[in-house]
Parts: sequence; structure tokens; C-alpha cells
Amino acid sequence: MSDGLITPQRYDRTTIVLHWAIALVVIAQWAGAHTIDWFPKGPYRVDARSMHILCGVLLTVALAYRIVWRIRAGTRFPGERGSLITATASAVHFALYALLLTVLGLGLFNTWLRGDSLFGIFAIPKFGAYDPVGRHAFVEQIVGLHETASNILLIVAGGHALVGLFHHFVLKDGVLQRMKL
Repeated sequence: MSDGLITPQRYDRTTIVLHWAIALVVIAQWAGAHTIDWFPKGPYRVDARSMHILCGVLLTVALAYRIVWRIRAGTRFPGERGSLITATASAVHFALYALLLTVLGLGLFNTWLRGDSLFGIFAIPKFGAYDPVGRHAFVEQIVGLHETASNILLIVAGGHALVGLFHHFVLKDGVLQRMKL
């Protein structure tokens, strides 16, 4: 407390930085995925896809670190036991983690299935012994699932952000202040 005002509880710096970094990279990855095909076939498209893959790998590492950090050392706030708000918040956070893991897993599997080239320097070996038509069909299924999961992730994350803004501007309860950089 200072000057008679209650200082809102805050998450630790690592949690806050990981939260915002992951959020920004997810948005950039979603936007980047929708622009890859704007590049002409050839080295520019390979580089755009390579950046998407590289950012996906870095995002996977950041998410893994965030999960380990949250379990071992991250700040936790007590919620009201049995509270619908606390239960809903927990369910949404679980859904965000599960969706992001799904998106990343599908993306990495797609990269392996396709046998993508990274910047024309390194080729990832293709998964499985598929004929070209079968491989293409399987890749298209995985891409479709990856896109669908990505879109659902963005919708849930957008709802999460809107609820944070609702807490800040309507409820004025300091919840959003917990994640302030």
C-alpha cells in the first residue's frame, strides 16, 4: 500500500513478458500464415515459410518454458473456491494452452510431413513413405486442421482480451493491471 491506495496484485516479470511475447508472436504468425502465398513461388516463398516455421519453433520453446514456469515458479492468485468466474477463467486459460499446443503440434507435424526447406539451406526429411498424391492429400488435411485450430485460438484469445478490457474499463477491479509490463 502507498498513499492509502491498494496496489493491485501483479504477476511476476517472467510471466508477464512470456504472456505478451507469446500473444504478439501468435498474432504475427496468424497474419504471416495468411500472407505466405502472396510471395511468388521460389526463394521468397521458401523464406516466408521458413520464417513462419522458425517462429513456430521459437513459440513452441517459449510456450514450453511458460508452462514449466507457471507450474514451478509463476505467480498465482487465489480465486474464490467454487466461483463461476474463477472456474471460467481457469477453463479459458486451459483452452488457450490446449489450443496453442494443438496449433503448434499440427504446424510442426505439417513441416515434417511436407519435408520443408529452411531458407533453401536445410531440408527437413519427409515423414513417412507416401506417394506424392497421398502426401499432398494428408498435408492438406493437416493444413486444414492447423488453420481451423489457429482461427479458434484467435477467437478464444480475442474473447480473453475483451474480458480483460471489460475488467479494466467496466469493473475497474485491477485484473488487467496484473499483466501490465
